[in-house]
Amino acid sequence: MQISTMGMFQNAVTSFNDLQNNIAKTINQVDTGLALTSPADNPAAASQVLVITQNKNLNTQYALNGQNATNALSTADGVLSGVSNLLQSLKSTIVQAGNGSLNASDRNTIVQQFQSGINQLLNLSNSTDGNGNYLFSGSATGSAGYVATANGAQYVGNQEVQLLQVDASQQIAVTVPGNNVFGNIPVSANAFFGIPNANNTSTATISAGTVTNAASVTGDNYSINFTSATQYDVLDTTTGATVASAQPYTSGTAITFGGMQITITDGASPTTGVPAAGDKFAVQPGNQNIFQALTNVITALKSFSTATQGDGTNFANALAQANTSIDASLSNVLTVRDQLGNSMQQVTSLKLVSDTTNISYATSLSSLQDVNYAQAISQLSLEQFTYQAAQKAFAGTSQLSLISMLPVA
Repeated sequence: MQISTMGMFQNAVTSFNDLQNNIAKTINQVDTGLALTSPADNPAAASQVLVITQNKNLNTQYALNGQNATNALSTADGVLSGVSNLLQSLKSTIVQAGNGSLNASDRNTIVQQFQSGINQLLNLSNSTDGNGNYLFSGSATGSAGYVATANGAQYVGNQEVQLLQVDASQQIAVTVPGNNVFGNIPVSANAFFGIPNANNTSTATISAGTVTNAASVTGDNYSINFTSATQYDVLDTTTGATVASAQPYTSGTAITFGGMQITITDGASPTTGVPAAGDKFAVQPGNQNIFQALTNVITALKSFSTATQGDGTNFANALAQANTSIDASLSNVLTVRDQLGNSMQQVTSLKLVSDTTNISYATSLSSLQDVNYAQAISQLSLEQFTYQAAQKAFAGTSQLSLISMLPVA
C-alpha cells in the first residue's frame, strides 16, 4: 500500500495532536486532583456526582439553618435567664415593700425600683438575635413585640412562630410569641383576680374569683362598681356592657356573674370598712400580664402615700397578687426555657447526623472524581514516552527518500 508524503504528514499531525491532548488531560488531572474534569470523561459517574453534590449542598444548607437556629435559641435562652434574675430581684423588692415601717420616701424609692424593673423587662422582651430579628414578636420578627403603655406594656406581636428547616422532614421554631412569656401567665386555670381600686375610700376587701360554670366564662375583665353601701353594678370593661345593675350587697355573700363568683367583705372598721359609693373592684382573668401586675404595685405604692383609708388593704392585695404573678411568671419562663433547651438538643442531634452524612457524601464524591495520583503519574510518564518515541520515529521516517539514498559526490 502506497502512502503519499502529504498523507504521511497529515496522519502524523493527527497522532501528535491526540498524544498531546492525552498528555494535557493527564497533567490537568494531576494539577486539579480530579480524574473527572468534564462529563465526557465518564458520563455515568458525572451523573452520580451531580446528584450527590446537590444532596450535599442541601444537607449543608440544613446544617447552616441548624446553626442559625442554635444561635437564636441560645440568645433567647440567655435573655430569659436575665428575665428570671430580674423577676427574682423584683420578688425581693415586693417583700421589702411590705415592711410596715417604710415611710413615704422609702415607698417612693421602691416605686422607682419597680419602674426601673418594668423598663428593664420591656427591653428584655424586645431583645433581638445577632441579625436584628426580634425574638419575642412571634413571626413578626421585623418589629418589637411590646410597646410601653400606662399599664406597663402591651403585646403587639402575633401568636405565630418563625420556623427554620433543619432537616428534610423537620422544622424548628426560633422565635417565641411574647405573650406566651410575659403575658397570659396561667396563675390559675379556674381563678380570677379581684383588685380594689386605688381610689377606694373603704377598707373592704375582695377575694379571688372562682369559676362555677366554665361554659359561661368569657375571659373578659369586669368591674364591680358600688353605687351605695348596699348596692352595686357589674360592668364588663372589655365590651363596655352592663352585666348587672342595682344588685343588693351583703358582706361575705358571693357575687355571681359571667360563670364565676367572687366575695367582697367589709373591713374591720365600723366606719370605713363598709363599701362606699364610688368604690370599685376590678375582676381580671387568672391569666396575668406581668407588666400589669408590677404596675398595680406601683399604683398601690403611690396611692398609699396619700394615706387614704383604703390604701392599706389595696396595698396588701396588690403585693400579694404581684407576688403570685411573679411566681407564675418564673414558672412560665422556666417552661419556655425547657422548650428552648429541647429544641437545641434536637438541632445538636441533627447536626451529628448531618456531619456523618456529609462525610459519606464526600467519600462518594472522592471515589467518583478524585484522581489516583500514582496511576495518573505513571500514565503521564507513559504518554510522554510514547510522544517522544513517536517524534523520533516520524523524524526518521520523514528523512527517507530516493534522493537521500544517492551517494554524495
